[in-house]
Amino acid sequence: MAEAKRPAYASFAAAAVAATTELIVMQPLDVVKTRMHLQGTGIKTGDNFQGTAAAIRGIRQSEGLAGLWRGFVPGLCVVIPRRGFKFVFYDAFISMLWTGKQKAPFQHSLVAGGMAGAAEACIITPLECVKIAMQSEKAASATGMAEFAAAMVRSGGVSSLYAGLGATVAKHTAHSCFYFAAFHETKKHAPKASSRLQQIALDLASGFIAGCAAATANNPFDVVKTRQQVGAAGALSSHAAGQEFAAGPSSWPSIASQLLRQDGISGFYKGYVAKVARLGPGSAMIFCVYEQVVSLFG
Repeated sequence: MAEAKRPAYASFAAAAVAATTELIVMQPLDVVKTRMHLQGTGIKTGDNFQGTAAAIRGIRQSEGLAGLWRGFVPGLCVVIPRRGFKFVFYDAFISMLWTGKQKAPFQHSLVAGGMAGAAEACIITPLECVKIAMQSEKAASATGMAEFAAAMVRSGGVSSLYAGLGATVAKHTAHSCFYFAAFHETKKHAPKASSRLQQIALDLASGFIAGCAAATANNPFDVVKTRQQVGAAGALSSHAAGQEFAAGPSSWPSIASQLLRQDGISGFYKGYVAKVARLGPGSAMIFCVYEQVVSLFG
């Protein structure tokens, strides 16, 4: 069968519902991933969590349950447009790249996904920057999203909201390449579902594989992006982590080079277990909910 064409509003709405569902369940793991990205050799303000479970316990003990939900509102403001535009852009690009009657080949899904990720990243970078800055600081004086963003602009200018744009584009390009390609390729080679329940199970399994593949591809860029965006909050007097990272390298190639020297290749996979623990089940939820909601639009 040819690729299904659907209205952009249907894709956006379905993706928004799916993303909201996923974030409500998986937010604590996103906080853990961010904190683990910021620990390592020579980092004074970072934590020293030995694994995902230890990080969850440590944050809960020192900051309470609220610490595991830090940055939820900006996270929600990020994931709705991020997932919404991701699916809308993917539908648009795959329609441009593939007009055949069969499902698009792997390489077409790979390219369309990468293009969708790059386009989406250009839109959501300011929100992503605020979210990361909020998640990384344990006792920031500006706690509301709007207040925090305004404080960043007052201290570092509008450009502070676009810190890490290049790394964000690289991260989302890598992510979306494998996110869509792995999902559709898994479904393509799996036995055809003969019932609604089997279809849901197939969407869940394919989404899980897609999430794990995307996490593996994007984690190195995500670590670099996180450090660069935290550094953008360095002008805030209350943001200790931001001040430390602002004093170091500022461009993402130089941050990557420093990370490689200090922690080796493993440094690029800080927070990987937390990321996979979130994106595997989370992507299963997203694709399953997306497919169910988008079907309501016909």
